[in-house]
Amino acid sequence: MMIARTHALVFQSKLLLLNVANHSYRLTRTRKALKRVEHFRSELHRAETALLKTGPGELVENGDFWLQIYADLIDCATSSLCRMRSAMSSSEATDRFETATDVQMLEELIAQWTSRMQLIRQNTAEAGQHKV
Repeated sequence: MMIARTHALVFQSKLLLLNVANHSYRLTRTRKALKRVEHFRSELHRAETALLKTGPGELVENGDFWLQIYADLIDCATSSLCRMRSAMSSSEATDRFETATDVQMLEELIAQWTSRMQLIRQNTAEAGQHKV
């Protein structure tokens, strides 16, 4: 369970670092800043893959733990989305396009996490019925 928590914290950290890199790129427009954005997108994808490798059995067995992990990730991603959306209104067209791509990715992740939370709740309820 500690490994899963670590994966979730790493994902959350990579998400925050990607936001900082995006902001830096919007300000400087340097190739170095763009490479940092690409690097953190790749790191975020890797962290997401590790997080999603959690098996369904562990999700039921540690349901409350996973519900909290996904709730924390959704809160972090939602906060990041708000900042990104507000920054898009004052950005140039190319910056808006790049940010829109990141926004779409976060929206898809939030949908996946919400779906997993529903699955955990459903499986936990079913497991509780079988115990009775």
